[in-house]
Amino acid sequence: MFMARALRVEYEGARYHVMCRGNHSQTIFHSQEDADLFTKTLGEMCSRNQTVVHAWCLMSNHYHLLLETPAGNLVSAMKWLQATFTQRYNARHKLWGHLFQGRYKAKVIDDEDGRYFRAVGDYIHLNPAEAGLIKPGELSKWPWSSFVQYISPPSERPKWLRAEDLLGACGIPRDTPAGRLAFSEYMTLRQRSLLRAKAGSPERSEWERMERGWIHGNQSFRDRMLECLRDADPEALRHAHDLNQRRELGESSALKVVERCLKVLGLSSGDLLSMKKGDERKQIIAGYIRYHYPVSAAWVADVLQMGHYTTVSRAMRFYDHPGAEWDVFKQEILKITG
Repeated sequence: MFMARALRVEYEGARYHVMCRGNHSQTIFHSQEDADLFTKTLGEMCSRNQTVVHAWCLMSNHYHLLLETPAGNLVSAMKWLQATFTQRYNARHKLWGHLFQGRYKAKVIDDEDGRYFRAVGDYIHLNPAEAGLIKPGELSKWPWSSFVQYISPPSERPKWLRAEDLLGACGIPRDTPAGRLAFSEYMTLRQRSLLRAKAGSPERSEWERMERGWIHGNQSFRDRMLECLRDADPEALRHAHDLNQRRELGESSALKVVERCLKVLGLSSGDLLSMKKGDERKQIIAGYIRYHYPVSAAWVADVLQMGHYTTVSRAMRFYDHPGAEWDVFKQEILKITG
């Protein structure tokens, strides 16, 4: 089966929510020995690739990591982790072939708004609770998670786990017995809140979106990451196969084209509101955008103030046969957009 792949955003200090499932969602972690093998390999990855783990959780058929890459080397680090663990796991169980379900997923996390970092940490530590495997207040009974290490003294944690950043994001400034108790109480409250949330509530909806898309962040961070993708690959839109990423790259690129077209026409975005919905200038811009960028007719109608999306469908016919006057502008569009 074809798996849509997201382009990887890599930069020094980037943080990610990394997750991957077993091949065909099969069970990976059958025993404590399997879990120990994974965390041992994870620790080696941190040492070899200068990566940092802020939180982790193993479920029977998948894993979650809150990972930081000071060296900006997500791809090489994860390639080593999954290949090495697969080799060791197969040797231990006398198996061969793929262990994981295609490529891992890595959602880049907003590096300025700490709420997203905290939300990912909560999500990872609360995974067993969401699955109904533990009761409220019993997160420490799930052995395959960094939560147990968070409520333990630093001397009992692996060196590759950094707890202070997530504690700070949760409003706990010091890693002391009182601070660790406060973190435990905070997570218990988060667990109870999650269980009380009804389907369709904002909190529940946010939880269900945690594994979707390619980014955890606000719009300004999203725009920065889109620029990172384009800087790394000028043909990013053409090479993006992940549908969410491709749509956002398309919308970002299309918006720039709209701005350039308006400039050529001597218009501003504010002028669009006072123009007729079916204005020929809007139609020819809309036709170009729909022909060349993976954006919806509804998005184009909203950006160009064209009312219902069917107006954009008519614009595509106008773009094909604009008439002599507008054919000149059509050629100008092709020049300024490259």
